[in-house]
Amino acid sequence: MKSVDELNAIKQQYIDNIEIRTDEKPIKVIVGMGNSGMVSGARDILHKMVELISKKGLSHKVLVMQEARVSIPGKNPVIKIIDEGIEEVTYVNVDSVLAERIVDEHLLKGIILQDHVYNQEV
Repeated sequence: MKSVDELNAIKQQYIDNIEIRTDEKPIKVIVGMGNSGMVSGARDILHKMVELISKKGLSHKVLVMQEARVSIPGKNPVIKIIDEGIEEVTYVNVDSVLAERIVDEHLLKGIILQDHVYNQEV
């Protein structure tokens, strides 16, 4: 049996995970969850982003969403970041290491990881 403190910690983590995916916030992180994204591991990336954003204390300003239409054939999993007043950025071929870099560098420091950004002109 778990202690009351352990149960309260589990409850708070559950509340944080729900809040990070439901409230309106200035930054939106959209994970492409279409068929090709799902096959490429997008569900794991979604869970990783939720975990990292919560762990880094960004839950108050970052909303994590999933959308089937955010997909680029041959480039999945895809993460699109929409920040109010700043141009949208779409990261491609996202794995757990890149997901962590996106949180640490883009979301925390405002540094766009140009080597991983989708360029529509290519």
